[in-house]
Amino acid sequence: MPLKGYYRNELENVDKGSKRLREVMDGLSPAFFVGMLTVEGVMTYTNRTSLEAIGLELKDVIGRRFEDTPWWAYSELYRQQLREAIARAAAGEASRFDLICQSLEGRLLTLDFSLNPIFDVKKNVSYLVPSAHDVTERRAAERALKMLSICNKSLLHAQDEATLLHEICQLIVDVGGYRMAWVGFAENDDDKTIKPIAYAGNNQGYLSNITISWDENSPLGQSPAGKCIRNGVSIVCKDTRVDSAIENWRKLMLERGYLGLVALPLRHEQQTFGLLGLYSANVLHITDDETNLLQEMVDNLAYGIITLRAKKESQRVLSVVNKIAESVALSTGAEFLEKLVLNMTEAVGAQVGIIMRLQAGEPPYSRTVVVAVDGQIVSNFNVMINGTPCENLSGNSPEWIVPANVVALYPRAEKLSVLGAESYVGRRIEDSMGQSMGQIFVLFRQPLVHADFVASVLKIFTSRVAAELERQEKQALINEQASWLNEARHVVIVRDLDHRIKFWNQSAEKLYGWSKEEALGRSLADLLYSDPAPYYAATKTTLETGEWRGEISQRHKDGSALRVNAHCSLIFDEQGQPKSIFAINQDMTNY
Repeated sequence: MPLKGYYRNELENVDKGSKRLREVMDGLSPAFFVGMLTVEGVMTYTNRTSLEAIGLELKDVIGRRFEDTPWWAYSELYRQQLREAIARAAAGEASRFDLICQSLEGRLLTLDFSLNPIFDVKKNVSYLVPSAHDVTERRAAERALKMLSICNKSLLHAQDEATLLHEICQLIVDVGGYRMAWVGFAENDDDKTIKPIAYAGNNQGYLSNITISWDENSPLGQSPAGKCIRNGVSIVCKDTRVDSAIENWRKLMLERGYLGLVALPLRHEQQTFGLLGLYSANVLHITDDETNLLQEMVDNLAYGIITLRAKKESQRVLSVVNKIAESVALSTGAEFLEKLVLNMTEAVGAQVGIIMRLQAGEPPYSRTVVVAVDGQIVSNFNVMINGTPCENLSGNSPEWIVPANVVALYPRAEKLSVLGAESYVGRRIEDSMGQSMGQIFVLFRQPLVHADFVASVLKIFTSRVAAELERQEKQALINEQASWLNEARHVVIVRDLDHRIKFWNQSAEKLYGWSKEEALGRSLADLLYSDPAPYYAATKTTLETGEWRGEISQRHKDGSALRVNAHCSLIFDEQGQPKSIFAINQDMTNY
């Protein structure tokens, strides 16, 4: 059926050939736009598809300058681009570029637009033919693919998490054309809040003015972001003006021009730990292909985040080992303990570190041996045990952790308030017979974040203190540390310069399948490498520069392939000569 009012007197006078041409043009693909202009740019014809796209009749465009027709009301920039193209076409030069027009539903259509001059027999421009193809979905997929490609390049060069997240958000705004992008992480607090970590684009205080949660039972947990984290799937809000899921945030969104949004989950090992939110200035008509490309980008980002965190944790473990090694250089005396406490507080990021010895008498009390506050050694003092966190170390608990509000929980411990403490991690110091000698603890002026890490480090340092207080020999100290390293979550391997394995911890047994007894004395190259060439190259770099880090292929006892993130450090003897290579490995096979 012809459009109402489609044919008018202007078309009744054309010859049959031209009318047939128009009928052919009207039958073209629904995605194809075509028309005719005078040399001056006045529209004399356009096909049915172009009119239906934005709900026009022929009378609305015939006789008007092409750049002034309703298709291009969306942007003065595009109108000026058309004026210049018409001038070039009148001079015989064709043009081709992308244009955007807005449909009746508010959808922005991306058009692959061409304007071609038609010449008469005398080689003069007779009229102009504008044509366009709807490439909205294709361009969106191309943008998503380009974002994916640039994201992958950023991941290859990323050195720290904060910079990576900001770069990705900026990429999405600059390349993807989104109005704003942000990354949020799921907190495990009582309210299950989603904490914004990084953003780029037109924010205008939006993230600081909203409260969102991933709690299923909270009204604040019903947003696309909350559902995305809770369910681990992408959520698309096509039109924020009508979507009921964003009722609590609609006003703030519309004030900032957010008409559509996509929430994409950051996932690792079946767990969603955050999201990437994309906010559009237009109503979204996103295809499955584009969504899949965006999710692939976010999956790669999640992998990058986890990899950076793994590397950071390996560095922290190595830092702790190095701090212990520094302390070992001073094997006995007060200077050793002072250095140890300073290294301990630095390694875990604490503001206060204290070693105390139990004293005889009632009520029970201890005397500090070393007190380090903000990197400085201060005077010692007596501490009454009752009513303090250390009271919990006198029973069956070898360690005690107070992650927050330590002053409120222990009001009788006045020193906690004086030192500005917010959280506490302490451990009982025991002699070789298991008898309590005292306490060691660290204080933080902020809530505790990495309690397990701090407790593990404190456990290592406690053994050093206990050994020093008992005046054990240096070898006993080394053996004590080896026992803790054997329990470490990371693989720890020590080999001599002839590649023979000297130390093989429990994590190495679990990862590679070889027991300590089977591994010790064996060649590491023969045991773990099908192709030892990369191993020898890494060893050469370690010997030349003092360390090597990177990913390397290894094998399990059963022959299956493994991929690990390795950090190798050269260890020197007392004469300063290379003695062995200390390696910390983390399994990356399934990442």
